[in-house]
Amino acid sequence: MIKVSVIVPVYNTSVYLQRCLDALCEQTLEDMEIILVDDGSTDGSSEILWKYEKKYPQKIKILWKENGGQATARNMGIREAGGKYIGFADSDDYVDRTLFEKMYLMAEKQNADFVECNYHCMYEMGSMSREIATRGHIRQYKDQKDMLIDPQVSPWNKLYTREMLLKEQIFFPENVIYEDTAFYIKTIPYIKNPVYLDEKLVYYCVRPDSTMTRNRNIRVGDIFIVLQHI
Repeated sequence: MIKVSVIVPVYNTSVYLQRCLDALCEQTLEDMEIILVDDGSTDGSSEILWKYEKKYPQKIKILWKENGGQATARNMGIREAGGKYIGFADSDDYVDRTLFEKMYLMAEKQNADFVECNYHCMYEMGSMSREIATRGHIRQYKDQKDMLIDPQVSPWNKLYTREMLLKEQIFFPENVIYEDTAFYIKTIPYIKNPVYLDEKLVYYCVRPDSTMTRNRNIRVGDIFIVLQHI
């Protein structure tokens, strides 16, 4: 039985990809799969993925698609996942080696359909790296309404049951930014038992050339499309 499927969209992140994959392939949780969705990379990322698939054939599954954005890659991964739980990782971030074991054990022990952990927010510029303030008030939620109050909506520090996502057909809206907001809010009506793991186990990396940094001004209007989607 696959306990956790981790979905990783990959697009031209060869500089950071090995760090990400080492952390995922060395997870302490057994019986997990890593679904790497190559979103039409052109920078050598594909060759790195093939190298890791050859090294970890029982753990890694590679999917390839034409470039269509992070949401399309995540949605493909959700449809192909076989684990009881689904988690996400970004290919330019990295995680603690114990992340998915701790989240899985907590989900099983408390019969949770949603697990969230805390995270480090790292600002990286060249060889310089420093920790900065995180976004959202991450905590143990009291109920579904509480999940709407100042959350951190990104999926890379969360675990969901695959059954819930597929049964309710919850996917990321495509071809917009802020897709994480729509996905997070759409899950809330179906989450009966949210659980918080009070440890910083994800290293989220912010850079001057990130997608959100580049697109903040020219695509800020996408939020209205996302709100309509919700």
